[in-house]
Amino acid sequence: MEKTILDYFIIVRKKLWLIALFVLLSCVMTYYVSKTFVQPVYVATNQLLVNSVMKDSESISLNDVNMNLNLIESYKEIIKSNTITETLIANHPELQLTREQLDKKLKVSSVDKTNLIKIEVEDSNYGKAVLIANEIAQTFIDEVPGLMNVNNVKILSPANPGKLPAPENASIAMNLAVSFILSAMAALGVVFFLENINDTLRSEKEAEHYVGLPVLATIGTIKKTNKRKRSKNMSEEVSDQTYVTVK
Repeated sequence: MEKTILDYFIIVRKKLWLIALFVLLSCVMTYYVSKTFVQPVYVATNQLLVNSVMKDSESISLNDVNMNLNLIESYKEIIKSNTITETLIANHPELQLTREQLDKKLKVSSVDKTNLIKIEVEDSNYGKAVLIANEIAQTFIDEVPGLMNVNNVKILSPANPGKLPAPENASIAMNLAVSFILSAMAALGVVFFLENINDTLRSEKEAEHYVGLPVLATIGTIKKTNKRKRSKNMSEEVSDQTYVTVK
């Protein structure tokens, strides 16, 4: 027998307390885990502008454009090279970073169809991430003239230490929202599954469907409290009766 939307609504209403309890426990657990075990990760971003090595009076050809693109790719690799990272580590021992740790925190990319290079640093301390991002950019600008014999890189947008962004690994509010939605869907799925595998006839409608005959009468559910009341009333009626004794 296929259930209608009204039938499912009645099922949800009956099991609403169970669904609410499951969602509440899930949200409480998510909050506890997010607050206790999940360490926030912040990202500081620094943008570099790479100017063209050609003079304004020169005409720009396809080879010149390709040379600029290749130059940006070379700069990206130089930023991640040992020369830049080890110089940063040596100049800032207070960061207490190794080369491997810095490589995991550092991400260098280029913006499509632009002369911009983006430096991103991840860390659980936003101030430390800002310091690393800005120092990486400045160290690269100081070292690139001696490496490439050009001085065409400027800091376009340094990382701002005064603005604390939201963590990249989602906030507690976001985790709670996701937990609420997923737990509610899971609870509804379990309730509907248990309801569908239960073949007990619980209504006149289901009885008529499976038996194929009309229902003539129904017997309501007798609760234990009603049984006790009826047995008490019957005992009182028996005790009130008068009996005739013969001597």
